[in-house]
Amino acid sequence: MTKPDLEKMSVHLTCREMDQSVSFYRDKLGFELLEAWPSEENPQWARMVLNGQSIMLGAKGNIKSVEEQCAGDEVAIRYWIRALTAFEENASGVGISVYLEVPNIDDYFEDVKRRGLKTEGEPKSQFYGIREWGVDDMDGYRLMFHTPIQLESCQSCGMPLAEARNGQMYCDLCTNEEGKLRPYEQILEGTIAGYFMGMQKMSREQAEPAAREHLSKMPTWAGKA
Repeated sequence: MTKPDLEKMSVHLTCREMDQSVSFYRDKLGFELLEAWPSEENPQWARMVLNGQSIMLGAKGNIKSVEEQCAGDEVAIRYWIRALTAFEENASGVGISVYLEVPNIDDYFEDVKRRGLKTEGEPKSQFYGIREWGVDDMDGYRLMFHTPIQLESCQSCGMPLAEARNGQMYCDLCTNEEGKLRPYEQILEGTIAGYFMGMQKMSREQAEPAAREHLSKMPTWAGKA
C-alpha cells in the first residue's frame, strides 16, 4: 500500500473580515501570501503558506447572492444557503484545530512575539512526541504550531529511548512489525513476565498488580487498572 502524501493537504477557513485575517496570518504569524483573488488589495480568497503548509482563507459569502451566483445549480444553492446560515448562527472556529509544523517551536514563538502578537502560554513538550504552542485566529480557529521532539522514554512501558527518532513515542517491544502500538494485554503480559518476574524476580501473583499499577502511570495507559 502506497503511503499517502500528507503534505498535499490544504485547509480552507471561512473568515468574517478577510483583510484583517490576511494581515494576521502574514504580519503576526509569518505566513507568506502566495496567491489572492481577485487582488491582494481586496482579497476574497487567499492562500497563506508557512513552511510548505497551506491554509486557504475565504471571505464569508452573502446568502442573498447565492441564487444568482449559483444559478441553475440547485444542489449548490441548497448547500451554500445551508452552510452560510450555519456560519452566521454559530461561532465559526469552535472545535477546529489546525496543526502546523515549524523547524523550532521556541524560535517561532519568540518570532511571533517580536511581530507584536499577544500570546498566551508558552511552548510545551507533550508525551505524544511534539513540542507545541497554540493561538486562535481572528475567527476562533485554533492554530497549533509544533516541532517533533525526541522523547526520553517509551510512553507505553517507560523503557528508555536512547536512540529514538524525533516524534517516536514507543520502544520496539511495545510495537509490532508495522511499528504500531501493541494491545494493552500484550504490553501487560510483557511487563509482568519480562520486567517484574524476569528482572525483579517477583512471583506472578506479585508481578501482575505491580505491572498494572506501573502501566497505569504511563501516558498511554493513564488510569487503566
